[in-house]
Amino acid sequence: MSTFAEYILSEKDFIKKIDAMIFLKKKNKVFFNVSVIMKTEILREFMSVMKIDVDRNLVLTASLMYDCLKVESPEQINKTRKMDECYRNYLKNLGFSERFCNICIGHDRQYKIDNRENESDLLEIVDQFGAMLLHRSDRLAYSVEEAMDLLKNKNLAKVNNQYLGLFEEFVDIMEDMEVLQLGLLTRFQKDMNCLKRDDISGAVRELYNTFERNEENFAKKEAELRMGGNLIDELRKARAKLKLLEEAPLLPGFTEDDID
Repeated sequence: MSTFAEYILSEKDFIKKIDAMIFLKKKNKVFFNVSVIMKTEILREFMSVMKIDVDRNLVLTASLMYDCLKVESPEQINKTRKMDECYRNYLKNLGFSERFCNICIGHDRQYKIDNRENESDLLEIVDQFGAMLLHRSDRLAYSVEEAMDLLKNKNLAKVNNQYLGLFEEFVDIMEDMEVLQLGLLTRFQKDMNCLKRDDISGAVRELYNTFERNEENFAKKEAELRMGGNLIDELRKARAKLKLLEEAPLLPGFTEDDID
């Protein structure tokens, strides 16, 4: 008899992985809602656009699973919050490997892991960035720009997350492409924040809309590039030119308004 781990890892389709999580939620009452789907979709796009060299199927599954024992009741949070052995044992009982457990547990650096898995850095980024994009009872969501600034200069400022620079480039790419004057990430954020947290079917509908919208915009953007160029290289060249412009001294008699 196959385990849940074997079942969800063998399923490569993202939407069908969500179906597997719905089943687990009904059976074991795990934590799984719109916020998890939103973070995982951002991760899926990040790995795809920036061509991250990892097992994407494994990482997407970890993104859906890493917070599965989270509780939303304030009086229970301190008792069960991210308990290392509790999470490890639960995931192992579902059939997941020791490495998979380490990837999940390492997402927030609360527990020391001797050999931190590279994939934990990916979960760390989308966990913190995605959380800032969501409305909460005590605050409204941060904008994409604000969330990226906080992620870079506060949340991850004192840790060595190997993917942070690439993620900043990814955010720039996504926000550079607009739909109705909103960057792709901002549009996705607003759509997901309109849903109730337990509206999984609504989130899936938004995913299909997002897939179509992003694919169309990337195709259009690629068509605009000169022969032989690619999106990431062009972005890096543009950012390098901007940096040189910002650092270059103004000629006598000129002001910054003359550059606009």
